[in-house]
Amino acid sequence: YAERELHEACCQLKIPFLILHKESIHTEIQKKYFLYTYKKINEKFKGYKIAVYSKYAKKLLTESNIANNKKIDVVGCSRLDESFSYKKLKPKNQILYYAIQNNRGLPTVLINTFGKTFFKDIKNDISVYTKYNWNKLHVKTLKVLKTFAKNNPKILIIIKVKHGETSNKKEYFNLPDNIKVIDHGAGHTLLKESKVVIGWNSTSVLEGIAANRFILIPYFHKKNKFLKQAELKLGLKKSCYVNLEKNFTNKLSSLIKKDYKKNKIYYNLNALNYHLGNSDNKAGLRLNRFLKKNLSWNNK
Repeated sequence: YAERELHEACCQLKIPFLILHKESIHTEIQKKYFLYTYKKINEKFKGYKIAVYSKYAKKLLTESNIANNKKIDVVGCSRLDESFSYKKLKPKNQILYYAIQNNRGLPTVLINTFGKTFFKDIKNDISVYTKYNWNKLHVKTLKVLKTFAKNNPKILIIIKVKHGETSNKKEYFNLPDNIKVIDHGAGHTLLKESKVVIGWNSTSVLEGIAANRFILIPYFHKKNKFLKQAELKLGLKKSCYVNLEKNFTNKLSSLIKKDYKKNKIYYNLNALNYHLGNSDNKAGLRLNRFLKKNLSWNNK
């Protein structure tokens, strides 16, 4: 929150400064590092009110003393409302792969920003998280998708690269004609016509659950107790996870052939409530109420 001086100035002028706090979906290890960082930096919120996605996002801010309980409202992620609307639509036989980001779910960005010495009091092996990333998992997933595409030329595969990251990498060169790489625009809109969603540690997977699409998680990576803490809690069935590359193609074929039933709910929505505070599809209404209630200083 780079505008913190403005927070205080607005309060002095009795102008409500509101924050809609995004980017708050974390793995367990990220929570640990964020809490430690917030406490050590010790910068207080001097604005009017904060709206957050989830209870744990609120807990991170209160336990670190950034803001007190009364200044934070849990409203949920309103963007998820659009994904919920796709449940009513029957998708095409199309595959959507949200390209795995190297450091997603790892505390790497915080460690690189503040340095290893900053985190010297954290009782954990920092070197594990600075030396490891998910690039190999992405490359393996892409390799499987290339093979599938060649064997199934009528099935469109869309690879959505995170906004701000380049698709001009050698692994995206010489792809089969039925693989399309997109590196711009919102990723959740691509769910509308996609039947199978592939991803790792991504909010987009949660949006896929809301859209009631078939979810497939590539799980063929090195596993240990440290990396287990860097996995996003999704609450999916074991059948959604594929441990071996050789089984991934078969699972993908099975899901593409599977009849999609609009009225059948394929997943529980606990993860949506836990991470995004929106398992009831009413976050948009809660955000609207939050804004109406707090746009006037007299409501304080």
